[in-house]
This record gives sequence, C-alpha cells and structure tokens, in this order.
Amino acid sequence: MELIDTPNPNAKKIMTDLDESLLLNDLNNIEGISSVFFGPGFITISKLEDAKWEIITQEINNIFDKL
Repeated sequence: MELIDTPNPNAKKIMTDLDESLLLNDLNNIEGISSVFFGPGFITISKLEDAKWEIITQEINNIFDKL
C-alpha cells in the first residue's frame, strides 16, 4: 500500500480495487482523518490540518495488513 501525494497537502491517494465495505469504517475511525472518498480503483483520504501523516499512514498500513 502506497500513499500518493496530491496537489492538496492534506489529501493523499491510494490505488486499490478493494471493496469499499472492507475499508470504510476502519478508515473513518482513524483519528485525524476528515474524509474518505472512494472512486473506481482508488481512495482519497483527507486529514485535518494539524494531523500528522506519519501517524495516519501507520494506522492505514495496519488496516491493509489485516486484509
């Protein structure tokens, strides 16, 4: 799993074909995430301005490792 930078420093993209239902609750429960958007083949995750990507990335990795 790789977080891809976007023009918005508070948003990153993940390329994945995983079913939204497998990820939605877990991603929305990560502290510091403000929104999760699912598109065909990708997810865009936005964080609160004061949240740290290092912490959020570790939480996202933990979720993907369980799948």
